[in-house]
Amino acid sequence: MINHTIPKPEKIAGYQLHRMVAELVDGFPAQFVDNGDHLLIRTNKPITNSGKELTIPEQGAVIVFELKASVATRMGGKNIYPEIHDWRSRREWLEAEGLKGGFEVLAVHVTGDRQNVVASGGRKFWIDATQFTGVLKVQDKDKFSNVLANGIGRVGKAFGMGMLVI
Repeated sequence: MINHTIPKPEKIAGYQLHRMVAELVDGFPAQFVDNGDHLLIRTNKPITNSGKELTIPEQGAVIVFELKASVATRMGGKNIYPEIHDWRSRREWLEAEGLKGGFEVLAVHVTGDRQNVVASGGRKFWIDATQFTGVLKVQDKDKFSNVLANGIGRVGKAFGMGMLVI
């Protein structure tokens, strides 16, 4: 996996970023994070000369992380999001994702937020956009490698959510 940092066009956001990244990686799996004036894109495709190979931490490694994710449970075919100030539910969600993803959350700061989305055709809606910053411990290198390659969570990846930045 290679992390690439590229300048972001000023007026592009949301799903347009997803489409741009998808075209840039030409069918290769990719994740991205919108950092305001630039994008961090993780993929196996070499898209820049300055990409940095992502080193997979060994089992037992303790590392700092950032994650913007859409915390959601599914009920009756709909996404159910926690209340905006419910940091406990968000932390429990991350801890459960960690069990599946080969890591343990040692410390975390959680900030609940929402991201407004305008879909193609003009439909407007919002999704949860929780910001996690903390420290984790790698428990299973193979599972953790999968999380780094594919992200965390089921919702919002097309809007720049789910990429674990270490």
